[in-house]
Amino acid sequence: MTDKSYYSEIGGDVKGLIGDGEFKGIAGDISGGVINQYIITQKSGVEIQAQTLITGSPYLGLRKFEVDDKDRFFGRDNWIIELTDYLKQKNVLLLLGASGSGKSSLVQAGLIPKLKDNLGANKLVNLTFVPDVNPFESFYGCLLANRYKQSQAKLAQSVQEDTLIKVVEGLKNNSDLWFIFIDQFEELFTRTPKTERDIFIKSLVNLIEKNDSWVKIVMTMRADFLDKLSPYPSLGKIHDQYSKMLTDMDESELRLAIAEPAARNGVIFEKGLINQIIADFYEQAGSLPLLQYTLDLLWQKNHIQERILNIKIYQEIGGVTGALEKQADKIYSQFNEQQRKAAEEIFLELISLEGEKAVSRRANKSSFEQEEMQREVLYQLIDNRLLVSKGEDGKATVEVAHEELLRCWKVLQDLIREKEEIIVLRSRLYADAKQWDDLQKQDAVKASSELWGGSK
Repeated sequence: MTDKSYYSEIGGDVKGLIGDGEFKGIAGDISGGVINQYIITQKSGVEIQAQTLITGSPYLGLRKFEVDDKDRFFGRDNWIIELTDYLKQKNVLLLLGASGSGKSSLVQAGLIPKLKDNLGANKLVNLTFVPDVNPFESFYGCLLANRYKQSQAKLAQSVQEDTLIKVVEGLKNNSDLWFIFIDQFEELFTRTPKTERDIFIKSLVNLIEKNDSWVKIVMTMRADFLDKLSPYPSLGKIHDQYSKMLTDMDESELRLAIAEPAARNGVIFEKGLINQIIADFYEQAGSLPLLQYTLDLLWQKNHIQERILNIKIYQEIGGVTGALEKQADKIYSQFNEQQRKAAEEIFLELISLEGEKAVSRRANKSSFEQEEMQREVLYQLIDNRLLVSKGEDGKATVEVAHEELLRCWKVLQDLIREKEEIIVLRSRLYADAKQWDDLQKQDAVKASSELWGGSK
């Protein structure tokens, strides 16, 4: 190690990373292991700038980290080791944390690659999905996306309490480790109707109770949805036995996450800038996707050939708190009045209220594609990363890129205040319509009494 590492130059305490003569929680070499030695602790700033320059941004913006992004994922080494060790002992993990705390990214770009390294990539079957209107269909789609044929995967489509056990018994090879990752577990309570939710939860609990050491079940859930577990004692027990709360990154971890990706591309930060970014990060909600977005924007706006990210550009983009709002304002200002109205209609459909708190909700992309103006606006919002579109179960869905937009963008805050009654009414209408539809299939006479009328 050089006497003056870049990590020390940017205010990092190398001693804080060292335990028993080694980097605490950091193993392997730079090119190989998932948990790497850090270039910024090994080289000086001058040495980093002398490396081959890679001009593409190493930051993800608002996009979530996925398995293939493991070489860009830094600062969570101790958590990766803790969760890997935990899963050697237990087969279930409920990882809780605030919105934007990096739960999904930790599992996708940290834990899964580490398990693949330990087991051998071919031995781990990664079955990752987000529960949708029908979580059995979501699981079916993820089996199809893996190594399974339609004739095999269709086992998962059955809405039954023993479905998940049957899928495991029918499809899993004895030599494989199945890693079932249910990301955004809270979607079961916001997206899935009660009938399907109840059966899926029973099916999941039945699988968990089998306690098969070759089936690891990991769920991530926002901590502010914990109260939704109350009607499900079995989930309450799972929470009591298998949950961990993901803590915020401390300063040393943030320093690694900010500086290391740039250093691997041969670029450093102007002195004092990283401290400024960390201070700004803590001042707002501490949203890691927003931090990545700011760093990506900072990279795009700088003259990368100069190999230094500077404070002046950082201030021009509005820092961590202003970057996302500035991007949204820029896109919005380019819309004419009709386009703005179309954008507001789209956002209204993608916002729900949990108490007084605005939260994002997914909607089918096709519902915005019927009218030409709305379709064009939708595509612009997606292209500019204010909305995210995903393909699931043969259907495309769309949602707000990150809930930070609901908190920091004045346009949406004003819209929510102005249209609060409409948002509440629409949420109630959707819930009641779904309930009526479910009842109609069972008892048409009873369903007719559920139609809105009179005081309703």
